[in-house]
Amino acid sequence: MTKILTLCLTITLFSTSAFARPRSSDSRKTAPTNPLMRELDYDTYLDKVQGAWLGKMIGVTFGAPWEFQYQNTPIGFDITDWPLSATRMKDYRQRASNKPGDWTPITREADNQQVHLVHDFILDSEKEHPSFGIPDNDDIYINLLFLYCMRRYGIDVDPVTVAREWDKKIRQVWHANDAGLANIRKGILPPDSGHPRNNLHADDIDFQIESDIFGMIAPGLPQVSNRYGERMGHIMNYGDGVYGGMFIAAMYTQAFFAKNIREVVENGLKAIPAQSLYAQTIHDVIQWHDQYPNDWLKTWHLVQAKWGEVDHCPDGYKQPFNIDAKLNGAYVVMGLLYGDGDWYKTMNYATRAGQDADCNPANAAGILGTLIGAHAIPAEYGEPVHNTYWNKTLAGLPDSYEVDALAGDTAQIGLKILLANGGEVVSRSGKLVLRVPQQEPTPPSNLEQVKWDGDKPVL
Repeated sequence: MTKILTLCLTITLFSTSAFARPRSSDSRKTAPTNPLMRELDYDTYLDKVQGAWLGKMIGVTFGAPWEFQYQNTPIGFDITDWPLSATRMKDYRQRASNKPGDWTPITREADNQQVHLVHDFILDSEKEHPSFGIPDNDDIYINLLFLYCMRRYGIDVDPVTVAREWDKKIRQVWHANDAGLANIRKGILPPDSGHPRNNLHADDIDFQIESDIFGMIAPGLPQVSNRYGERMGHIMNYGDGVYGGMFIAAMYTQAFFAKNIREVVENGLKAIPAQSLYAQTIHDVIQWHDQYPNDWLKTWHLVQAKWGEVDHCPDGYKQPFNIDAKLNGAYVVMGLLYGDGDWYKTMNYATRAGQDADCNPANAAGILGTLIGAHAIPAEYGEPVHNTYWNKTLAGLPDSYEVDALAGDTAQIGLKILLANGGEVVSRSGKLVLRVPQQEPTPPSNLEQVKWDGDKPVL
């Protein structure tokens, strides 16, 4: 097994960092301010980063058999088995109304008691890795590619350099990622590669499902995660497609210090423009959750009535299929709020909401894993992972990753970013402690919103 080599604990402060805090051009005129500091010991930080990766991997694997199998309808039953269980979903596979290779989704609520599965995901993972490990998935490998670029080129890596690594290493992606990669290969580079004049998938879910890494490396620093979102999100998205990624990453940054999920969601939402359609969607979910705290299906129906027909991408316009970032972001938040810190409930509700039913529990479980730490993830979900993720999509990178080593590599980048943004790393009683500046979520100053005429952007 090929392993990621963990960086040694040598942290270099780059004073010219694009992600460093702004400095006054004349320190004599502007007295320095000492921000309030919050503290997080390194062992806890590392445990939370490992919880983020494990949560992301478990969530996407839990939801993968249900991906886009239920469109315009919630799944009509609790999901009680997953692909890494001892039975590998044998009962669901026997009861399924569709066969392997049959992709005819359920689109009516009257039919949503039927079991409809992505059989091929379960069968392929069982065949390729019969004993253990998380199967390859785009929710994971694009995050890995961003991390690879920061490790190879530094924390200031520019999006054009990342785009070139995409060209070299990605074998398969979809929707906004696919359109962005096609643009890159034609010489249309970021940010133009994600702009709706070149990319009709600009509002799709893609950056939302792969921005997790920018929250993991910015504990308590949502302004920093937003700066990464601004630069990297435009490789493949624009407007609400970028805001979805900023929102997800900001929730990760909050989960390192928050007391509960509600705090994570509300503070994360402050990182995107309140007037954006994305923010309005999430505000609706919070409001309806408060009105119907014990009825997630009531909230699902309200979300569907208002936001269920917002997909303008070529594959989703006027179709039951909906890969829009806003709608699927609403399902992430429903999983978090109605799950209320419970591991199973969070994944179950985020998956049962339907549509992109692997991406949404992946985001939700990754955020919850950050809040509670790897040590608190239930053993029935953590143990079957056996500390392993399998890569078959990224060319030239390891064929497998040990999750604890991956967390260590991620944390080393996080320490560099912390020091480049006014933080400190100190030693107390033989333990490393991160001192993190208090940083409020701040939305981008200019609203970026795609206007659509049917399935065509108005430019």
